[in-house]
Amino acid sequence: MKSTGTRFISFALAALAFASSFATAVVDRVATCCRAAYRFACDFVASVPATFAEPVLQLFALPIELVQACAYAVGLAKRQRPCVTPGWRMCPST
Repeated sequence: MKSTGTRFISFALAALAFASSFATAVVDRVATCCRAAYRFACDFVASVPATFAEPVLQLFALPIELVQACAYAVGLAKRQRPCVTPGWRMCPST
């Protein structure tokens, strides 16, 4: 026959194991819900159209600057290389 002290210790350890198991399950459920809410929020923010995110800057440029910028962009698109003249040195040490 077991003594009363041994039964109490067994019961206390069993209660402690149950409480820790229950607490672990609760923390796991809360963490899972928080992770799901975070992913939902990230997906929602990523799906919002950018029409009202920030105003578009209105840039005013002179027509000459626009023509030069377009010519530069066309030159890049056509992959035009600069003309190298004999007076232009490739290596500054010579």
